[in-house]
Amino acid sequence: MNGNLPNKRSRVAPYALPGPVIMNGVPDNRVMTSSILTSAVDNREEQFEAMKEDSQNLLEAMSISQQNTQECTQTLEDSPSLCLMRLVLHPEVDKAVTAFQKNALEKKGLYRIEMQMLTPRVTLGRESYVGIFDMKTSGVDPVKLSRTHCIIETALDPETHRHAVFITDKSTNGIRIDGVQVQKNKKYKVADGQKITLLSSRQGNVLLGYVAEDPHVRGAQEGGKLTQTAILADSQDKSQQGPNLQEYTLGVLFSAPLVGKDIHGKYHPIAELDVKREYSILQKSLVEASKFAKRPAAINDAGGNNGPGTMSRIYQCPRQISVVAKFANTDTFRAMVTLGCRALHFSGHGDENHLYFEDGMGLVHPIPHKGLQELFSAGGAGESTLRLVFVSACSSAPLAYAFVACGIPHVIGVRTNQKIEDYAAIEFTRAFYLALATGKPVGASFTIAQQSVAKSPNIRGPMAVAEKFMLLPEDGDHSEIIFPLAAVESSSTINLEPMKKKRYPKLWFDDLPAMCQGFCNRSVEVYKICLALMMTQSRITRLVTICGEEGIGKTAVAHAVANYVGPRITSEGGVRIFSVAKLAQDEMDEHVGMMRRNINIANGRCRVLTRLETMVSDHLKQHKARIEFNGQHMLMVMDGCDYLLRNDSRRDRFRVFLSDILTNNASLKIVLTARTSICADGAVRGHGERLYTLSKFDMKSATMMLVSLMSRPIRVEELKHARAVNSTDKLELIASHPALRATMGIPKRIADLAGRLNETTMDKTQVDERDVGLLK
Repeated sequence: MNGNLPNKRSRVAPYALPGPVIMNGVPDNRVMTSSILTSAVDNREEQFEAMKEDSQNLLEAMSISQQNTQECTQTLEDSPSLCLMRLVLHPEVDKAVTAFQKNALEKKGLYRIEMQMLTPRVTLGRESYVGIFDMKTSGVDPVKLSRTHCIIETALDPETHRHAVFITDKSTNGIRIDGVQVQKNKKYKVADGQKITLLSSRQGNVLLGYVAEDPHVRGAQEGGKLTQTAILADSQDKSQQGPNLQEYTLGVLFSAPLVGKDIHGKYHPIAELDVKREYSILQKSLVEASKFAKRPAAINDAGGNNGPGTMSRIYQCPRQISVVAKFANTDTFRAMVTLGCRALHFSGHGDENHLYFEDGMGLVHPIPHKGLQELFSAGGAGESTLRLVFVSACSSAPLAYAFVACGIPHVIGVRTNQKIEDYAAIEFTRAFYLALATGKPVGASFTIAQQSVAKSPNIRGPMAVAEKFMLLPEDGDHSEIIFPLAAVESSSTINLEPMKKKRYPKLWFDDLPAMCQGFCNRSVEVYKICLALMMTQSRITRLVTICGEEGIGKTAVAHAVANYVGPRITSEGGVRIFSVAKLAQDEMDEHVGMMRRNINIANGRCRVLTRLETMVSDHLKQHKARIEFNGQHMLMVMDGCDYLLRNDSRRDRFRVFLSDILTNNASLKIVLTARTSICADGAVRGHGERLYTLSKFDMKSATMMLVSLMSRPIRVEELKHARAVNSTDKLELIASHPALRATMGIPKRIADLAGRLNETTMDKTQVDERDVGLLK
């Protein structure tokens, strides 16, 4: 091993003699490491030659390295700075902690605890973790730890007469070693690989614990493995360190409230923005920018001639931009400012006097521009690193001026009384961030984005739309580069691949079904259900049933609730939709097949609930520990439960099942869809049901849904049978047409009508007059 090539992955073992070591009678003044403790090799040079000439010898040496290390180190004297044992945070805990919690653990020396003879005792207790974890932000409740939970200390092992590490339980709730609870006040010797659990859930999941690593054993296992690959990896790590590649942060806030409330207290829907697509476009722009790299122009030769010189060995490549994405409310906005973002992107609604944030439960929270300025300035805005704010909202000029008043040198907004099409905003965003992330100044990036909109073939009046965007202050100097390029030597090893996905936090979950096409007019109902599920005080709801007749839209509403509530109360894996209707259909198909084979099914047991129980149990085992550790909730949607409510025995079994999983999983919330309430003839033991019954659409809402689903425009000429004969408004004519009125405002029938109208006209559509009469 070359001692001139230090590698943080292969640390010099602490079991090294301070003076010359006698090996086979020959003095060796070099420091002996655990990777060379083998009787077959006398020094590093011979070992290197042996590795080149005969790899089999190396493999044999590695296979007995642990035994040789044990034999050789028995004669070593203990060094006061020797690391006897290292306690590393348990992998399950490490995956669940946030970056802030990890940083706090490292500062307190609790992320990795090294036991040395100079630090013979470490006491772990409530005060050690109380400032790091709390039940609101994680599943670890430090209150459950005792004041002195356990003592870890070094002492002489009476069996080996060498120093070892021992742990003693002093707690009320006890600690576990490899899953077995230890006896209180008794010393236990800590061995390599043992898992020490300080706190665990009722199901045995580790909430707080450590894994013991003996450097003696680990060093022997890893000895002799410093290959050229490790050296290359180390150089790559070093090339990504230092000021040239420091990370820059882009804060992203999305505001997507479901409803607003007027002065009379009446709810009204808020127009939906395609924020998912906007976020995806922003990500793609940054990923595309990360592929960019260029080498400066050729430099002259040493003689100063103007002829062709040697190419510069310096590349310029984009810095790695970290994205912090949140849903917009006052807390997340202030956090963005506090965390020190270089740029802040806001996408949402606003008017001339307010910016629309979310209230955390689906309702608009209007923030006056003056209030926003006060929120930004709280704590001293002069220390903020925020250099750019992009407000992607209609009529955001007053808000943009408010940010300018806060001292932000570059602010992008939309002129007063101007509305921007969703597509235009997305196109501007794509071009702007692509230019900004490749090291271009703010002013140049803004001009590039304007030209991209002005030349777009998919925008009506593109030149006028491009002029709606504004960069403030209008007379300001916008030559600043927000994300400057990094200079890297061509000989350096650096990853120029697209930035890792983990740099883009997920706001929406890929495994949830998309909203059905034409879904509308249910924003108020969705909001009321979301409000019930997201409330954390007073009337806490854990079981919701969405009821209504067939085709009324129960499944669509349940999917909308899951898509809205899920990202705001949990993380990926915390929301799951189970189709009970599909399980029931599968069982009926099996019964049909059995009947065709003349198999008696009279005494067949209903397996739908059994399969559902298995699926739910598997999902909880996979995700529950992580979700609860992070202090989050779980949401399950059981869609189409009518099959389980058809007779008393199934209904009773289903209620018992729901009662059990709600009781045993305190963070779980459930949404059911069925035509009737599950509690019509009996309650779910220990848990109340919140019932929401969906109503039919009125003809105005039915018209809006029909038009949104049509793949062609409805012409006035095909509306001769409309009842509103004196009206000239096409929407009124459609609303009064017998073909639409026959749907009775049921969404499924409206969707079926839209499908038929792709092949025929409204006047030629067959109508059952009885349905029209029932509507009257």
